[in-house]
Amino acid sequence: MGGLPAGSVSDIFDVMRYQSIELLLLTCWSVAGSAFGLDYVTTEREGRPVHLVGQIVTEAADGGVLLRDREGILWAVPSEQVVRRTRDDQPYQPMSRAELSARLTVELPGFRLHHTANYLIAYNTSPAYAQWCGALYERLYRAFRNYWERRGFALRDPDMPLIALVFDTRDAYTKYARAELGDAAGNIVGYYSLRSNRVTMFDLTGSQARPQESGRTTTSAQINRLLAAPGAEWMVATIIHEATHQLAYNCGFHTRFADIPLWISEGLAVYFETPDLASSQGWRNVGGVHPGRLDRFRRFLPKRAADSLQTLVSSDDRFRQPDTALDAYAEAWSLTYFLIRKYTGQYIRYLQLMAEKPPMIYDTPEERLEAFKSVFGQDLQALDAEFVEYMGSVR
Repeated sequence: MGGLPAGSVSDIFDVMRYQSIELLLLTCWSVAGSAFGLDYVTTEREGRPVHLVGQIVTEAADGGVLLRDREGILWAVPSEQVVRRTRDDQPYQPMSRAELSARLTVELPGFRLHHTANYLIAYNTSPAYAQWCGALYERLYRAFRNYWERRGFALRDPDMPLIALVFDTRDAYTKYARAELGDAAGNIVGYYSLRSNRVTMFDLTGSQARPQESGRTTTSAQINRLLAAPGAEWMVATIIHEATHQLAYNCGFHTRFADIPLWISEGLAVYFETPDLASSQGWRNVGGVHPGRLDRFRRFLPKRAADSLQTLVSSDDRFRQPDTALDAYAEAWSLTYFLIRKYTGQYIRYLQLMAEKPPMIYDTPEERLEAFKSVFGQDLQALDAEFVEYMGSVR
């Protein structure tokens, strides 16, 4: 089968998100700041003072700062916008679940809150859809942790509940998302924000638009029937993809605003998103063969350049261009699938290397390539030949 219908939409936003971060990496930041004490930074936004309280996680040589507030939001403040800075000796503590709940209630009037063991879901769709999302998130959370812990990667627990916002309609979601996504908001069905650390989406079943299954009467069984319809698996894949990004940045895989190569971050998310057409819920297992990405990779092979592996791991350029992005995502999934199955230990070591990367420090293509070779070996030509041969046997 071909690529999933929403794949290109979600993929293109992922590229946009990392492009904006890379600009910051290139221009602003170089020196890590202190992790002790509570920091107070006053800046200005639209001519009004903004008072930030939290922890400075990175400081630039010129005095610019990257601050994580108690809500978990990252604020990049260039030096010329820092009006005042102070610090006391109070330890930084993220907001509690109760504090986050109160904040979301004020921020999103009319929304209800659904609590699970690890998530806080703010929603204005049906309770059944919020509960269905919460159950899916928790299944992913358990599967993610079990998968990597069995393979020797030491995960950490998130230091605060993971937040998801679920809007009842696409229009309401688009209006909210436009502040962060701009004009692209109308084409994206869900996203994870590195800045806010939240996943934002809308009711993908469209149940609110169906009078017979609308509003507060929608049930989990009805939702499952909607998602079992032909072509609906991409909805679940989108949710899982963005939620996997959120887990990766909260369980120790990546640091937000660190220079993580797109092949590893996106390859990982696609690896987990693989839809399960045999499941009534559209997703069940981890790391199965992704028919859409595999088909795309095989169609890409006849035109694949001899140095494709090298350019994939050393640069994000191919992910940026509309005419090469889908092939890059397919190759990233294929490479992830191959390395996890054939070189599990080395792949874990590479993940650990990525986990150590600090925020706001940008690697050159040469440095990226050397990091990859230091783990998987210097002979990329031999590895590439094995990779292509292996993927040719995957069914």
